[in-house]
Formats: sequence, structure tokens, C-alpha cells
Amino acid sequence: MSNIISSKPSRLELLPNEILFEIFKYVKTIDLHRFVGYNQRINNIISDVKLSIDIQYPEEEEEEVEDFNYLKRFLPNQFIRLELRCRWGAFNLHVFTKLRSLKIDCNYLPENQFNQVLTANLPDLQRFSIDNVPNYYGKELLITILDSERFPSLTLCQFSGEFYYMPELKEYYTSPNSKIRTLILNRWDGSSLCSLLNLLPNLRRFETNFLESISESLKFNMHYITLENLRITLNDPSNDLEKILSCMPNLKYLRVKGKIPDRSVLECFEKMTKTIGIYSSNLQKFDCELYFHAWIDQVDILVIQKLHPLFKMIECHFGKLINQCYATNLTEYPIFNEYAYVERITHNTTLYSGVMGGYDSDDDYNNYDDNDYDSNNGWTDYGLGYRGNYKANYGTSPWSGNND
Repeated sequence: MSNIISSKPSRLELLPNEILFEIFKYVKTIDLHRFVGYNQRINNIISDVKLSIDIQYPEEEEEEVEDFNYLKRFLPNQFIRLELRCRWGAFNLHVFTKLRSLKIDCNYLPENQFNQVLTANLPDLQRFSIDNVPNYYGKELLITILDSERFPSLTLCQFSGEFYYMPELKEYYTSPNSKIRTLILNRWDGSSLCSLLNLLPNLRRFETNFLESISESLKFNMHYITLENLRITLNDPSNDLEKILSCMPNLKYLRVKGKIPDRSVLECFEKMTKTIGIYSSNLQKFDCELYFHAWIDQVDILVIQKLHPLFKMIECHFGKLINQCYATNLTEYPIFNEYAYVERITHNTTLYSGVMGGYDSDDDYNNYDDNDYDSNNGWTDYGLGYRGNYKANYGTSPWSGNND
């Protein structure tokens, strides 16, 4: 690209500043830096270009790790979006004060860089996504983000990791970050749900996974009238849903994932129909992904679809053995999911045991806004579980063709 500049400088100089600026906006940063230093006019134009950067390890077939020194040729205040998924020794969050979107993977941050997340002032930051947060920093980091004046423009916060973090929240305390509209937590405890919602009075969208059934003693002290979008994984969907929806009268979208307890499928959907009718009269869209284990089909799917107008898209997908899934947005039974039962062969008999290994999927975080942002990342992951135990005990996995 530098050859183009040197061979035909007159043509470049003839273009007006506005046209050059529009061109530079669409040039990749790794190419754009080659224009820096051409002359003062070009430098001035480039200094006004806002930069969106993805820093990650190169593809496996590439031999060398990319050198990020070229980023030093730009001014720190040009960076408005940064996604960091590899080690970058020169990374200093304190200088990127104009960031609007930040996504980092803590697996690649040394301690001194991770501490920058706890101390940096980012007044323009609107979206903050943090993956693989270490357990020993989880509580401190979460409360730092939710209860801090250092992120006054924050509207979306996503927090994921192998652990879940329960900071001590005052029941009636309101966060200085009152602009937060979307909160996505990998896991949460139902006993602290009230305090969390009180902390964020303008929350419109909430997504999390509850590890345990919601306690009967859970009492909401107010209605959360701003909450319109709820995506949750529940231990006992039909019973837990009633306890939660009672304080969210203005929901427009609801997505529920979980395992139907060992009772009738029809009974579960009938109870959800009643709950939605009582507490969510404004609901416009309902999605579900509910798993059940039975040797025979429990109920005709047409019966479920007729229970509620929003249930029309529910279909039943059959997996191997006793696995069933009632879902609105699947075309087939997910092979590896945390609710599946698999067959285990022993010396004496055939046993069936639940797989609790979890699974993840990843959407493009930056292609969505507060209203349509979607992420399946972080559905409940209970650890090694049965798949790992089976391999540890028997040396191979019956569901893997290569015995990995």
C-alpha cells in the first residue's frame, strides 16, 4: 500500500479531505498505519478516524504471532472499540479513555493488566464484556463495574466465567451506573436477585442462569417495571418462573431454559400458561428450551401448542434413548447439552446417567444493541460432570468417535 502512495502521490493529494476521511474509515488498521507519516495533511485526517480493533492470536496455520506495535502509531483517543483475546504486553487500559466498547478475556491478562480494569476511568464506555474472570477477583470486579462512578455511560455489561460471584449488595441501594440497560451474568443466586435488581433501577434486559431452585421465601419489595426482556435458565422451570414473574409486570420477551422435573410435561406447560396469564399479560414473544427424560411420548405436541398463543412455535425434538427437548428455536435435538442422558455400560448392567458437562456458543457481541443483543454464551456449566468421570474411570468416551 505504501507503493501506491509513492508512485501516485498527486492523485492522493487531489482528493478532498472529506473523501480521504471516508476512505480511511474503511481501511483495516493494520493497513491504515502505513499511511501515517506520509505528510501532515494525511496525518491530520487519519487522527480523526475512530478505530475498532480485534486483537487475538492468529489462525493456526499462521507461523508467527502478529506484532501489535503498529498500534502505537495511532493516538490512544482514536480507539473506540477494543476486543482483546490474546496477550498484549503494551496494553494499558488507562490510556484508552475514549473507548465505547470493550471486550476482554481474562485468560490472557497478567495481574498488572487485570488490575487496570479495577482502576481505569472510562467515561464513554457503553458496552463492557468480560470473559473467564478468575474466581479470586470475581466479587471485586463485579461490584466495581456495577457500583462505580468510573463507567457513567455504561449501558450493557456481560460477565462470564467458570465461577459465579456473589458480592454483598445492600437491599435498597441504587447503583451510580443508573444507565445500565442490559446485564448478562453467567450465573446468579436467586436469594440475591432482589438486591441485584434494586441496584439497577433502569434495567431493561436481564440474562442469567440460576444454579438452584428459587426459594419459596424470596420476596420482592417492589415491581421492576422497566424490565422487558428476560432470558433465564431455571432448575425447576414451572415453579421457579412463577416466583420470578410476579415482580416483572411489563415483560415483552421471555426465554426459559432448563429441565422439566420428573412429572408430566403437560402439567409443566399448563402451569407456565397460568403463570404467564397472571403475571405477564404484555408478553409478546416466548422462547423455550426445556429438556425431559421419558421412555414414551408424554403428550401430543399439538396439545401444548394450543395452551397459549405464544406456544405455537414449540416443537418436540427426540434425542437418543430417553432424551426429549421442547423448544421454539431448535431444528433438532442438541447432541451435547448439559441435560442429556447417556448410556453407560458396566460389567453387570446398563445404567443411564445425566451429563452435566455444559456447552457454550458464541454470538458476535458487537453486532447487537441493547434491544436485539443476543448471547447464548454462558449457559450453565456444572464442570467435569459425567462425561469427564466416565473417561476418568474407563479411559474412553462412548460418545466420541476418536475416544478423545
